Amino acid sequence: MTLEESRAPIIQKHWCDDQSIKRASVVVVPAFARYLRSVASAEDAEPVWAAPQGGVCVHIQRGEVIYMGVVSTETAPLEVIELLEGVSQAIAEYIGQVSELTIKENFTTILQLLSEMVDSGRAVTTDTAVLRGLVAAPSLVSRVIENVSGIGMGAERRPDVNTSATPWRAQGIRHTSNEFFVDVVERIDAIVGADGAAASFDVSGDIECKAWLSGMPDMLMTLRNAQALDDVAFHPCVRLGKWEAERRIAFVPPDGAFRLASFHASADALECALPLHVRATASASGLDNTVEFGVEAGQTGGRRIENVSLRVPLPGLAYNIRVQCSAGAHTVSSTRAPQVDWTIKAIGPSDRAARLVVHYSVRSAAASADASPLPAASAASAAFIGFEVPGFSASSVKVDSLKILRESYNIYKGVRYVTKAGSFQLRF
Repeated sequence: MTLEESRAPIIQKHWCDDQSIKRASVVVVPAFARYLRSVASAEDAEPVWAAPQGGVCVHIQRGEVIYMGVVSTETAPLEVIELLEGVSQAIAEYIGQVSELTIKENFTTILQLLSEMVDSGRAVTTDTAVLRGLVAAPSLVSRVIENVSGIGMGAERRPDVNTSATPWRAQGIRHTSNEFFVDVVERIDAIVGADGAAASFDVSGDIECKAWLSGMPDMLMTLRNAQALDDVAFHPCVRLGKWEAERRIAFVPPDGAFRLASFHASADALECALPLHVRATASASGLDNTVEFGVEAGQTGGRRIENVSLRVPLPGLAYNIRVQCSAGAHTVSSTRAPQVDWTIKAIGPSDRAARLVVHYSVRSAAASADASPLPAASAASAAFIGFEVPGFSASSVKVDSLKILRESYNIYKGVRYVTKAGSFQLRF
């Protein structure tokens, strides 16, 4: 099931009895939508939420779309989250940018994908290389006929199913230009104190690849600082024996985009070096509060930090919110869950620290008890940070070499690195 940010269901697919379908549609989904409206943003919602009348809602948000699954039996939550992540990636690869409009335009294709990915409520595959052999990619003609007549092109030419020893790669692939691109995307999860010191620091990442290679190439990737990788999850194309023996990645790549590996960086191999330094100072005088934030570049190897954002949830009884900032832009939300959002396009290594000052007052809890059902929090206590650093690797894991075997042609290769904020919190 997917929902847009307005919380209205867009598309549903069920693998259960009629009674469970009715309970999910009539009771669970509306209750979950009300729950989402009760929080400041979907990021603040619990990923696993106990629904009324039994059942559990598990959800993730990707862009403007929320993917949600209702579970009625004992199931590992991480298994559902992994399935939802695979569903979001498969849909994005099939239809491009995912929005309410594109989902409705490709309704039949998405339902076919869901039917192939899940059988009787159990995940079968989310590998897009395998799904391409089961579900035809939508064409302009099929979308026009479906939107005009409301009839899906179920009889459209079905792709050939690959039954070879490499089900993720078909035989006889040919490209006029042979290219292979690698993106090493890392995320920093951290909890930072008011003085800027990290109370917890964790790095995880993905090795994303795009391959347009002819024939049946055999690739060999060598990584620098490979010993820092821990708890690695590989694509099925990777030969695990080579990795365990030599810490090198040998694989026959799928055609197109795929995730080669997901990893967690070992704590023993990490230096707790934050690419962004954030500090906060809070003060109060009666019911009037002031919070001042300072943001500047940290250890990024001389690279600029881009798309910096800071979100400050305020108490539900906050009013008279006044904001001053020395750089970037800010917005103030004075809704049921007030908050301040601050964005800076880029921060350079030599730039002066940017400042944000938030002044606000808090109504007396006794005077507002009848007007607001929210808890009477007296002051803001946390901020949520976002940023990305192109060209920087927090774990120091880099691609040393990438060789092609069993094929005689030359390939164009490219590697990019980017480090982003994952769950990055400032507490004060």
